[in-house]
Amino acid sequence: MKEKIEPTKIVKGGFRATLALIFSIIALIFSVITFNRTTSQTEYQTEIKELKEKMEKMKQETAERVNKIRQETANAVKRMGIEIKKQTETPESSENQ
Repeated sequence: MKEKIEPTKIVKGGFRATLALIFSIIALIFSVITFNRTTSQTEYQTEIKELKEKMEKMKQETAERVNKIRQETANAVKRMGIEIKKQTETPESSENQ
């Protein structure tokens, strides 16, 4: 009984093809991760831009309110000064007469 010897198949580039496949899978994974980070950063950047715009608007509104309050306070102090001046002048003029 003679056994039949089958010739071994030599696959050219088998190791290289496998290595290239592994590298391409790793590159694909990196590209997906990078794409996700880029997308999420873009969303964060737009959100940050919107928040900056809101802050600027609030800053302007606050400045306007502070100026209005400052003006009202100045007017009130001025009126009080005039009234105090009138009150201090009135007794002196009545004493002299």
